Amino acid sequence: MKITRLAAESFRRFERAAFEPHPHLTVLHGANASGKTSLLEAAYFASRATSFRARRLDEVVMEGQNAASVSVWIQKAQEEIATQWTTAIRAGEVSIRRLTESSNRRELAEALPVVLVDRQLHRVFEEGPVYRRRYLDWGLFYVEPSFFTLWRRHERALRQRNQALRQRAPRSEIEVWNPEFITTAEALNRLRKTHVQALEQAARRWVGELLQTEQFGFGLSAGWNETQGLATVLAEGLDGDRKMGFTHAGPHRAELRVRFEAREARAFVSRGQQKLLALAMALAQAQLVQEMTGRAPVVLLDDLEAELAVEWQQRLLAALLRYPGQSLVTSLEWRAALLPAGTSRNEYAVFHVEHGHVSPDVHSP
Repeated sequence: MKITRLAAESFRRFERAAFEPHPHLTVLHGANASGKTSLLEAAYFASRATSFRARRLDEVVMEGQNAASVSVWIQKAQEEIATQWTTAIRAGEVSIRRLTESSNRRELAEALPVVLVDRQLHRVFEEGPVYRRRYLDWGLFYVEPSFFTLWRRHERALRQRNQALRQRAPRSEIEVWNPEFITTAEALNRLRKTHVQALEQAARRWVGELLQTEQFGFGLSAGWNETQGLATVLAEGLDGDRKMGFTHAGPHRAELRVRFEAREARAFVSRGQQKLLALAMALAQAQLVQEMTGRAPVVLLDDLEAELAVEWQQRLLAALLRYPGQSLVTSLEWRAALLPAGTSRNEYAVFHVEHGHVSPDVHSP
């Protein structure tokens, strides 16, 4: 699976912009504030109908305009014709179309999986477990067909139970949600455990390539004391839940721990190591998705040089060239010498971004 063409209209600083990414590695380079990250944001918007930069989605609309859109042409393996998907925003409302037919976020995400490594990646290591749960559940969405429906059932049970807690409802009206809550929670925990085991093996390979160490691993806490069992934990914690107004135990409190060289990764790794670890984890997820579905997610990597010495930049690019899927990378000071020796010019493409325009960089070495 690959993006054969991306076209944006009235998106950020781009009145109209279009380019055809390389099926393997594409480099978008240019000065600061030239629009490189906005093009990655456009690819992300076209695949998830949201932004990784904007607090409000209408911020992506070009100043002076009332709507913006991004179209991507997606070509699946063994198919000769790419399918156009268009994601647009107008007056704060998002619309998604596959060719001429209306679609939705779930179908769009299934059609074009993307993984993002950007400047906010430190949150995965330094901030709360919500970011690590999102990382874990992103992979499950693609590799486990039952996950999405199961997750929605659990979210509904959690929401209803919390509402009853906040309203100080009688015990019976709170506990009526326990069977569904417990059933879905335990099923989600089983899926997460299985996924973490497979993910750890894949991530260890990429960590070895990028950071040259095999001392890496994951640890998963369910979000409750599994020795007691969730039913017992909920029963014993009901008074506390009623006092606080929310459910204190469950998969919504699960914690994915990242261990690097026998220590918690968030405790001591440098920002440069964080970036390589994040990419290794992203590539591990992408690898599993490809193995299970036959579709290799598109990797979006923002700001190649940030936090990375030249040697680490070289390792990162070598890893992306070995990845079987498509990658889009932004760079401030691109040099082809960063690529492994012997890399052919037909293995990647370079585009220059400047003042809201993107064009093939035929002069790039």
